[in-house]
Amino acid sequence: MTRHHPSFHEFPLPEEPVPHGFDRDFLGVLTRLDFEDRKFNPGYPEFEQHYFEWIALLESVLDARDRYTLIELGAAYGVWSVRAAVAIRRRFGAMPVRLIAVEADPFHFDWMKLHFSDNRLRPEDHTLLHAAVSAGGRSLPFLVRSPEGTERPNTWFGQALADWAGEVVEADAGEYGGRTVRLHENGWGSIAVPQITLPAILHQVDRADLLHMDIQGMEYEVLNSAIDSVTSKVRRIAAATHSREIDNGLRALLVSRGWQCAAAYAPGETAETSWGQLSFADGVQVWLNPNRLC
Repeated sequence: MTRHHPSFHEFPLPEEPVPHGFDRDFLGVLTRLDFEDRKFNPGYPEFEQHYFEWIALLESVLDARDRYTLIELGAAYGVWSVRAAVAIRRRFGAMPVRLIAVEADPFHFDWMKLHFSDNRLRPEDHTLLHAAVSAGGRSLPFLVRSPEGTERPNTWFGQALADWAGEVVEADAGEYGGRTVRLHENGWGSIAVPQITLPAILHQVDRADLLHMDIQGMEYEVLNSAIDSVTSKVRRIAAATHSREIDNGLRALLVSRGWQCAAAYAPGETAETSWGQLSFADGVQVWLNPNRLC
């Protein structure tokens, strides 16, 4: 049997019963069954592409000193933010935690506040931003509906800023989360959402233990626009990548600034890892900042 990364064994599996209407992961994080159309693994995570994000999260928690800060871009319902806070609580008790979670989808953003409260986190004690993260300089539509129109908030988490949707051909094509949907010439539907840059987010902190990014194709633009601030303030990065071009660009950018690669698997590849041969739909990269780890 393949052994789990040592960081997982610092968090014994909970034994308490799971409340009705919820699922629970190995940290004890409760998630409403309505949020995702799937069951969570009650034990340690399966060996798949998100396993490397788990390692990054747990190692950032185990390395925490005095306080802990996580920035989550493309947070959905605050998935990694809540995991981090619960892990800190289990490991260190009352250590101060600062969470900055940014999400543009209106359904997911509303769920985030519930998810925080369900796990004994006060949303008002943290920074929850209903916005899309961009590199600044241009306003992009936020795509929420494909030409097939079959996506639902609990089955699809691929909503994204994009410049390839074409011109708006219908200004009022229904609603999504209380926002008017605009129909584009290629059949996609978008809504207008606020946009925020990564430098504006980083201005709010003097350091971050982990920057987690899953922003559906904007990862290189966003990180490149803030690379000086990121390198001066962030200890770890865990990023999903959504094309080979973005994947290669991130690697080159971070290597050029002295970051150390802890894991890097390109989207669409099957690779041999320490946990067997795994397939990666999205890519995943984990980077360490040697200047901030002491």
